[in-house]
Amino acid sequence: MIKTNDELRQAVNDAIKESGITKTALAKKLGTSRQGFDKLLQKKQFSLDDANLILDHLQMYASVNIKKYEIKKY
Repeated sequence: MIKTNDELRQAVNDAIKESGITKTALAKKLGTSRQGFDKLLQKKQFSLDDANLILDHLQMYASVNIKKYEIKKY
């Protein structure tokens, strides 16, 4: 389960590695330089939109599930 922006960023990086597509090739598909692509991945507030912008080129997407906490009675 992904709970933070950093975990989302790591999941996207893992998907990139597993895809076999280089970050340079992804940058080109996004119309940016490799440095621009790295800046996108390193944004402090890396968002779901940022993730999906990249993942779309890997034929993947990220989505959100909202769940209510389960309160345990003792």
